[in-house]
This record gives sequence, structure tokens and C-alpha cells, in this order.
Amino acid sequence: MIELDCCGQGAAAGRRLIDCYNASEAGSRFIVRLDSYGAGLRMWLLEAGVRHRAVRSANGSWELLVARGLSPAQGSLPGMHHAVSDARGSVWTCRRDSRVLRIDASERRVVAAADVASAAAHLALDGERGLLFVADAGGDRVIALRASDLGVLAQWPAPGAPQLPLVSPEGVVCVAGGASGTLTIAHPRRGAYEPRTIQVGNCPHEAALTLDGGHVFVSCAGEGGLVKVRLRDGAVVGRCRTGDGPAHLQPLGARLYVAHSWDGTLACVTEEGEVLARAESGGGAHALRATPDGRWLYCANFLDDTLAVFDAADLRRVALLETEAYPHGLDISPDGRRVVATGYSSDFVRVYDAARHAELARIEVGRGSSHTAFSPDSGTAFVACSVDDHVACVDLAGLRREAAIGLQEGR
Repeated sequence: MIELDCCGQGAAAGRRLIDCYNASEAGSRFIVRLDSYGAGLRMWLLEAGVRHRAVRSANGSWELLVARGLSPAQGSLPGMHHAVSDARGSVWTCRRDSRVLRIDASERRVVAAADVASAAAHLALDGERGLLFVADAGGDRVIALRASDLGVLAQWPAPGAPQLPLVSPEGVVCVAGGASGTLTIAHPRRGAYEPRTIQVGNCPHEAALTLDGGHVFVSCAGEGGLVKVRLRDGAVVGRCRTGDGPAHLQPLGARLYVAHSWDGTLACVTEEGEVLARAESGGGAHALRATPDGRWLYCANFLDDTLAVFDAADLRRVALLETEAYPHGLDISPDGRRVVATGYSSDFVRVYDAARHAELARIEVGRGSSHTAFSPDSGTAFVACSVDDHVACVDLAGLRREAAIGLQEGR
């Protein structure tokens, strides 16, 4: 068994670990020794799909037993990763490099492509204003594009390898920088954007809007809770503890639901920071989605390869469903009927009936399935597959893959 000593290497230890993981064969195991095992590294490994068991030594150092999955570490390949869609029939996807694509959902072909980023992470769509925002994790910036032809309109700095952009109804753009402990807020002003970056806490992950759109809650995995920030001036107006390793958020009316990746729980929180309910979800509880009617919550448990289903009213867990290995992406169709859970360390995705909480199909789409967008009629799922570097088109009525859109389509 390989033993990798990364003690004394600081921030480079994580990169060396990932390089060793990618160079290993699927199914193999190796040991990594580290000086520290902080929230940033822990979240990085969880998001990368690097399964491991951590043990602390008597001298305070750490030993990680790492198991290599089927796919290389998520985020280390330049393949197609995130996808969003609108009600007019467009799907946008970005690769983990420079390229952003717009796909015509009905024709299933690329109609616009642009090289705009250093290493794009995720997208946010402002359909009302016809804008697409790209979190450029490699360039520590956010890029505003014209959604129709992907022309660059503006860009601004956003430190900390930004990942998950958010746009408010007023057009304010927010993104957390996990590596810098910051939140960057950009207000539109006379055709440009005025950014403000504030410190929020250790390892911020995602921002979610309050019901009135005037504030955001930011999950800070290293702080064990949420930070409330006023959008108008970037003031921190509240903090609350919710659980160990808060990750993704799901607002529902005046309540906010948060998945905790370290303790495997889900919590329901008021906008005043009061925890109303808590429930067990599963190991590595992370991605979180609500059905459009707000009745059901689905949570993907990254370390258990399961999907937990909750009644949003009381956080009663009503089902626990099997997924593919590492369900990195969890998305629900616009009509609320279908749930798609990807399997990054697999060649398959799984489709579920959202009302009955039952699996409908296991569909081969290609390796590295990451995130899913949908056609306006909810008939087709567009699954971005990072390893095979294409977007798979899945017929949700026939429950089969019909086509794949590759990078060559956007040249």
C-alpha cells in the first residue's frame, strides 16, 4: 500500500493528495499523513468524491486511509460540469476550463459557445434580464455574460475560488469564496457592477436568499452554522449554530433548510436563526432540493450513496433510497414529478418518482455525471458528465438516454 507523507507541506498537501488519487487505479487504497485536517481540506475532499477515513494521532497529526473510486477527483478534469436552463428552451453548461455553451433544448445542439473563464465552476441565470453569471474558480472572479450569445458584459474579482453564484430578484450577484472565508456581493450600477467582499467565516459554501430578498444566509462549514448578511451594505447582522459542517441550503418561504456534511443531519431554521427541527439524513449529507410545491425535501448523502426524503413540514424522514456512487448532483424537474441523482463515480444516473419516493430507472449516461438541467416541458433531462465530457440527453418519459452533446458541437 502506498504511504504518502504530506506533513510540513501546508496548502500543497491537498494538491499532492489529489494527484496521488488520480494516479491510482480504481479500487486501490493508500495512506496519507497530514499536519492538519481542517474544514477547507475536508470539504474539498468531499466535493471531489475522495472517499477516506481520518484518524488523529497522539501527536496531533492526521492519517487518512483513502479509497480510489471509479472516476478521478471531481474538479480535477476540464469536462462539462454544471448546467442550468430556462422556460424558453435553452440550456447552459460550463466546462471546468474556459468554455461555456448554450444548447437549444428542442434541437439538442449547441447554438453558442465562448471561452471566457480560467476554470469555470458553476452558473447562475437571470432569465428576466437575459444574463448568465459564471463563477470562475480558477480566476477568482465572476463573469457576467449575455445569455443569448455569451458575450462578456462585465467581470469583477471574487476571491477564494468562488463556486456557487446567486442572483437576487433585483439583480444583485453573490458568491462565497470558500478558500478565503469571504462573500462577494456585486450590485448592478449603470451597466456595470460594484463588488464588495466581506469576511464571513471559515469555509463558506453557499448563499441563499431570505424571503424578502434583502438578506442572504451563508453556510460556513468551519463555523458550524450560518451567517446572515444584509445585501444593501454587506453588513453581517446575525449568526447561528445549526450543526457540524453546514453545506447546501434550501429556502422555503420564511424557513431555511441546511444539510450538514460532517454530522449527517438536516436542520430547519427561521430567518431569525432559531433552529426549529433537526433530523438524521445520512453520511456526508450535502446536496439539498425541494419539490416545487414545497412539500418534500430530498438530500443526497455523498458518503452513503443514498437519497433521504423528508416531509418539509416536520422534517420526518419518509424514505431512504439507494443512489449511484457519489451522487454529486441532485435536481428536480420543473413539473415536480422526477428527481435525478447523478453518480459521479459511475456510468449511470438514477431517476425517481418525486411523489412516491420510488426509483424508476437506472440509466447509463457516461462517466462523471455531475449536474442536471431540464427542458421547459420536463420531458428531457440534460446531464453534464465531467469525465466523458458531454451532456447526455435523457428522455424522462421513456426513461432512456437518447443522445449526447459533445464538446465538438460547440466549436
